[in-house]
Amino acid sequence: MTGPDDEFNKKLLATFKEEAEEYTNTITEGLLELERDGTETGSPVIERVFRTIHSLKGAARAVNLKEIELICQNLENVFAALKKGEYLPDADAFDVFHNALKVIRVQLQDFPASLSNSAEIITAIRGLLIQKKSPGESPEDNKRTDGSAYPNTSPVIRVVAPAEPDADAFKKGTISASFSEEKWPGAPALFPVQPANQKGGIHQKTESSATVRIAAHKLDRLIAGSDDLLTTRLFITHRMRELEEMMTRFSQWRWNHAMISSDLYLLREAVAGTKKTTLPPDLIVPLHHMLEFLEYDREFMTYLRHDLGAHIRATELDRSALETSTSEISDLIHDAVLVPIADILLPFSGFVREYSRSTGKKVDLVIEGEEIEMDRRILESLKNPIMHLINNSIDHGIEYPDIRAEQHKPERGIVRIRIVTHSGSKVGIEVSDDGAGIDCNNVRNAAVKNGIITATEAGRLTDEEVIWLIFRSGLSVNPEVTDISGRGLGLAIVEDTVTRLGGSVILSSQLGKGTSITLRVPVRLATFRGVVVRSGSHRYVLPMQQVRQVFRAKPDSIFFHDKRPRISLNGEVISVIRLTDALGVTKYHRTSEIPAQVPIIIIAYSAGQIACMVDEVLQVQEIVVRPLGSQLRRVKRITGAAILGDGTVAIVLDPIELIQEAIKTDLPVTREEQHESISRRVMVVEDSVTSRMFLANILELGGHRVTTARDGMEAFAMLKEDKFDLVVSDVDMPRMNGFTLTEKIRADTRLTYLPIVLVTSLDTKEDRAHGIAVGADVYMEKRGFEKELFLSIINELLHGDY
Repeated sequence: MTGPDDEFNKKLLATFKEEAEEYTNTITEGLLELERDGTETGSPVIERVFRTIHSLKGAARAVNLKEIELICQNLENVFAALKKGEYLPDADAFDVFHNALKVIRVQLQDFPASLSNSAEIITAIRGLLIQKKSPGESPEDNKRTDGSAYPNTSPVIRVVAPAEPDADAFKKGTISASFSEEKWPGAPALFPVQPANQKGGIHQKTESSATVRIAAHKLDRLIAGSDDLLTTRLFITHRMRELEEMMTRFSQWRWNHAMISSDLYLLREAVAGTKKTTLPPDLIVPLHHMLEFLEYDREFMTYLRHDLGAHIRATELDRSALETSTSEISDLIHDAVLVPIADILLPFSGFVREYSRSTGKKVDLVIEGEEIEMDRRILESLKNPIMHLINNSIDHGIEYPDIRAEQHKPERGIVRIRIVTHSGSKVGIEVSDDGAGIDCNNVRNAAVKNGIITATEAGRLTDEEVIWLIFRSGLSVNPEVTDISGRGLGLAIVEDTVTRLGGSVILSSQLGKGTSITLRVPVRLATFRGVVVRSGSHRYVLPMQQVRQVFRAKPDSIFFHDKRPRISLNGEVISVIRLTDALGVTKYHRTSEIPAQVPIIIIAYSAGQIACMVDEVLQVQEIVVRPLGSQLRRVKRITGAAILGDGTVAIVLDPIELIQEAIKTDLPVTREEQHESISRRVMVVEDSVTSRMFLANILELGGHRVTTARDGMEAFAMLKEDKFDLVVSDVDMPRMNGFTLTEKIRADTRLTYLPIVLVTSLDTKEDRAHGIAVGADVYMEKRGFEKELFLSIINELLHGDY
């Protein structure tokens, strides 16, 4: 299409694409209804499809898209014959109809690059009119007594209204926004389909006069703006706390002033009162001025405190009003992006139709509660998980017709999607089937075969525990790998996605009767509560959804098993990680101070849990997550950033990836790793034979090769002759003490890299400060010496993690 106003043309095409998407959705739904119920002459569905095709043809003509117009023209001819009862479509004809819509959709998605010659599909449509209804046939002959029009073709697609619809919950005339589908190999591309309450083409909206069409990116900008308001509210709340702290300091000043009021009275009487005392003349005037100033200061501070109190009360009222307004605005804007769940559910009918036919199974898709609305962004995130669940039900659940007949089940299996609301803030999306159910023995054997659990562990697990293994990545009970299934990734993706959305997965299955998986997710994406922690020089946020427990632990409660730190909690042994290590962040300073208690956060979700060591747990607060931007979108273990109340930026962590990485690396030590560990050479420098043997024994049990020296001079000579990885030294030794040895090591360019640990009975602050000043990495006292802590520090220094 050409024209002088390119910008206008772009807008016109964008409008057409949105309109055409609604038309194609309406046509698709009508075709599925006709396949189910038959093509009886006079059917309102035929009339609706016919009118919608006509409208799409006219819209395509308006923007000069000739190929789409020509396809619609030929479809219109077929449905005109169908209306008159002159033509009855069979299964192959419906395939042609759906293929024609696919061609149109491809062109809509990738215009103009996808425009190509549509002669093949047009020829196929025209060929349908060659088939005429036999004179003896009647439309009723085309309809089976069991209610299914074509036994060898499509599944039944039924849309069932919610049992208890809430009129306030269903927003009429919601804004529809197009989105692209990730294509599944071997399956048709999916597109949004509107609900089935349509007559004659596009939706008839009960509130059409109050409905406008808004681009999705503009709604995203509105959401970002409302999030900015929430951040401002957090700032003001923080400022209020600061003002309240100032008032507390005023109260402290007032108390101090009252404490010296009696002294001021005596001083006043001595200078100018009735009890005058003899004072040097040069002090009388300054003291008098000082007393006047102190009295003025008291009155001034009293008034200032009063004014500050009034401002705090007024600011609190303003803050409360702002909180109310921002909450209302945020709710309204987030409501604006709520769309019916049907936008993602109804397109799956096309996938069920094609995939069930390709597998030789007969499957009906039943949808209940599709009018319930959710945040568009959450729905887009749920498209793939729901697709995986449907695919799983068809692949592993629904049996072949002959098997179902043997089990006295209906020939056609049912995959049911049921949506229900929970407390207004959560939605449950249940995907169930009436198929074979989950065989726990098959899952147990597959888990052992794929190395997910050992045979011993498999024997200890109950069936209830085994069934959850299906969500572990790499587990598949399907021996055949196809384009769509068999790789053991589908359900792992489902759980990861739902958990990241702040939701949960509920699973139930009964062998021989079917399986039900419910995704319980938030209605909308909004703020969340997070634990703010400090690790190193940075602040991080962990979502409360995955935080199981926060506590302080003594360093000696952390022990090593299989060369890895662990902690025992409520009878469970949990792997321990340091947050800075997990993120690959180097701590900004080194310290020899070992805290009496270490803050630990237990992070958990169904795949496992870890104990995460941090330097400080700061607070729990409401968080608004900001996206990282395209450059940092693929950074692991991080989901975004948040601006805290004091204006500082904190990194929002992905606890699921933290757990997955910890589980992935928490494997038995290989022989190569053991060899590498044993090859580390440590020198122990100690003049006491007993202490020297004690330290050497601990290090050797920890897997290190140990060489000993009796004093600093002997040690330094050995260090110049041979290569070592770390030095452990006493301080008070003959000939050369540990301080001097440390200084000489740091001064030698070949040895300056060596980590040095000073273990001594000298426990004064001056000795400790001297040891750190000359270059020791760690200064430990022999009094209260802890073997596990000592080994932990040695291992961290050897791996460069301390």
